Amino acid sequence: MSPAAHPVGPGAQLQGQPAGVVTRVIAGGLDYMLVGLWSAGVYVGVAALSFLYNPVEWQWPRWSFGAVLILGALSMVTYLTATWATSGKTLGGQVMGTRVVRDGERVHVLRALARAVVVVAFPIGLFWSAVDVRARSAQDLVIRTSVVYAWRTDVRP
Repeated sequence: MSPAAHPVGPGAQLQGQPAGVVTRVIAGGLDYMLVGLWSAGVYVGVAALSFLYNPVEWQWPRWSFGAVLILGALSMVTYLTATWATSGKTLGGQVMGTRVVRDGERVHVLRALARAVVVVAFPIGLFWSAVDVRARSAQDLVIRTSVVYAWRTDVRP
């Protein structure tokens, strides 16, 4: 048997096991911070472009709360969909060693999109994983996915 089939080291026994709520909250928090920073960068970029267009009458752009909320939600859905559909790992998931899977395999783009929409629309559903015996969130139950510990990518959960 190859060494890849039997991971060793810290956390090796957790490889492929359901990720706990604390790990998932930290990973999600990192992802929300990343998208928030990216969104702030977009805002500053728009402000810079508006300054270049009309420096004499320039003001900081005034976006309504609703517009910011919609753009932020779309950014988060795009980020989550892209990362879950490609590697199964967001940046927060990479840091915390988790991956989104379905039946042990990577989720496909439509399932990743559906999961992202549900996660962004109903983030509190994550806390269901604290009481579910298989550590599944409400999103996992609805979309039929799971989040597992996956520090190594060469080992199937």
